[in-house]
Amino acid sequence: MKLKSLFPLLVIIPVAILCTISLTAQVEDLRQDLTFFNQQKTTYQRWLDQAGFGEILYVKDIDVEEQRISLYLGFRFNDIDSIVRGWEVLKTNFEATQPLTLEQQLFYKATNLMEVRQSRIDMQIYDTYDLGKEPLFFRGIYFEEGEVMVEESNPRAKIREVSFDADEFPDRGAKGTFRKDYDAKRVFEVIYDYAAGKYGNPNCPDRKAKVVPLERSKQTLRFEVVDLCLEVLQDEGVLCPMLRRMGFDCNWAKRELLTFTVTHTETPQGFQLNITLDGKYGPALYENVRRGGYMNMEFDFNEELDRYADQFKEEIRTAILGK
Repeated sequence: MKLKSLFPLLVIIPVAILCTISLTAQVEDLRQDLTFFNQQKTTYQRWLDQAGFGEILYVKDIDVEEQRISLYLGFRFNDIDSIVRGWEVLKTNFEATQPLTLEQQLFYKATNLMEVRQSRIDMQIYDTYDLGKEPLFFRGIYFEEGEVMVEESNPRAKIREVSFDADEFPDRGAKGTFRKDYDAKRVFEVIYDYAAGKYGNPNCPDRKAKVVPLERSKQTLRFEVVDLCLEVLQDEGVLCPMLRRMGFDCNWAKRELLTFTVTHTETPQGFQLNITLDGKYGPALYENVRRGGYMNMEFDFNEELDRYADQFKEEIRTAILGK
């Protein structure tokens, strides 16, 4: 009887002890080690520098909550083009010689230095921490379902879709030659010729805008237009119109660089074009803008680029229908 009465007690006591230990572990407050985590933030920066990442990335801040740590990284550059290019260089160079991804390496090192479980830390990387601006570049790195996960957001190009129905081309459709007359090769010829004519006459004196072919394959057409002005960014300011009326030139409008990527896909009804527009602008003073001298339009002129993408889409539709 005594053994029977003691057995439940012997079982309950260890279980109670284990529950107490487990409960204690669950309620561990990471904020108690705030000083340590701040020290490790400095150590992480030293590691970034030694690993060769510090020329592009730096530790912006660390946020320590009761059950979670967030480590924030920033970029050494301010313009979005340099940021994207810098990240791509880091990632390409690192992953060319290592089995890990760049995101994994950054995350694992943070976990090691902070001495916390992988599930209790995350990393966030933004192109800007100015609350008045919307971030264009973002990487969120965290551990979930047994592996490192990455959420990402990149500067978005302007993408427009243009669909054409065979019924819009009654003569060609009736003859059964629609597919041949409007295959990718011929449609791309129409688009490229239209662009060459459209951008052949510069809006500003002493500017020699030109269309430069980049790629023309079975399904893809890419070209860029360099040295444009007053095309997407049409605001000359107050002084320019006044000077022109007086007979003087006003050639300080920003230089524009537009890159078009067009894909052609056949559909049951006809075909569809997917037009991607990337816009950049640079200083007016230098005829040959160096690499890195252009800035992404989406950063400061997002609405203007949106309107221009819509306009170009309709112009292409008209040009193809009028072929």
